[in-house]
Amino acid sequence: MERLPRDVVLDILSRLPVTTLAQSKSVCRSWRSIIQGSVLVDKHLLRMSEPENDPCIIFQSPPPILDHYYFVDFAAYSERYKRLKSFWVSTMHGKLVASSNGLLCFCNSSAIHICNPLTGDSVELPKLAAESGVVGFGFSPTTKEYKVLDIIYQRKRLRSDSHLAPFQPKVRIFTLGDSQWRSLGMVPYQFIERQSQVAVSGRLHWISQDLVKDRIISFDLTTEQFQAVPLTDRMTLDRQFFELVALRGHLCVAASNASCGLDIWVMNEYNVKESWVKEFIIGGYLPKELRSTNGRIPFLKSDFSAVCSFKGGKILLKLWRKDLVLYDPVHEKFEDPMFEGALQWHEMVVHVGSLVSI
Repeated sequence: MERLPRDVVLDILSRLPVTTLAQSKSVCRSWRSIIQGSVLVDKHLLRMSEPENDPCIIFQSPPPILDHYYFVDFAAYSERYKRLKSFWVSTMHGKLVASSNGLLCFCNSSAIHICNPLTGDSVELPKLAAESGVVGFGFSPTTKEYKVLDIIYQRKRLRSDSHLAPFQPKVRIFTLGDSQWRSLGMVPYQFIERQSQVAVSGRLHWISQDLVKDRIISFDLTTEQFQAVPLTDRMTLDRQFFELVALRGHLCVAASNASCGLDIWVMNEYNVKESWVKEFIIGGYLPKELRSTNGRIPFLKSDFSAVCSFKGGKILLKLWRKDLVLYDPVHEKFEDPMFEGALQWHEMVVHVGSLVSI
């Protein structure tokens, strides 16, 4: 490849799965210099972020060993059996919160960490004055900045008497590379504490609980403004049985249906109310461990959520027992993904692997 033009070499290397790219650094010094250079890192990350490319999955081990993780690069393996790459990240046993543009965000009661699991780079953000609340993490494609949001809830004492007013969310934001947090003031939303964050079109999204109905609220990582996402009147949301997910770069709502499966609504044109379409209707599924049992299953909870989609059209689903299953919407069939090695996990995120440095 030494005789090829540099731009051709960069184009070839940018198409490799990130695990293959990381291994290629040891080929020779010139390759190591190219692969670690910012030009290839940016080009590779941009290509791997395209909806038609298969993502990676990061699994966090269950307590008490929260610093142990598994990495699966679906783009690297065409066979059914997927290889698990084990790694350790020192994050003071923080909870895996989110992935964005090659980096991971971890949070515990006293600190927030950002790291790249493939390079080992890690940074602890400045300490917060109070314990963190709902944490969000994302990347602005316009400003090329990583940002962390911390939404905390405080009760204010009413002036007339000693009663407490309802919770009022206070928002703090940190831009990676800065030295301190900034305040964005109060917002009139009640974000669900459970992980509901989804990043689409340079915006973070959460489910907000209102007295009348639930809403989807977006935060623009460039303008740093909140707004409600328009929903079609044909969509009925129940806060206990729907979640947000990004499929092929689109904002989606996955809502449980009557058969203990999922109805997946897709917003084909961002922020356009009329573009919502119920694209997938997925029936119920019985995990393989329960198929051979003749006894009565006492309760099959409707906790059946979509994780991500692959370029072949299949959708990775997470079941109530933390089982994973692939769904083929064309043939309406389920398939159990197989992993080489034991897989027990506490949290998981969809991840675009990159060699980007912090």
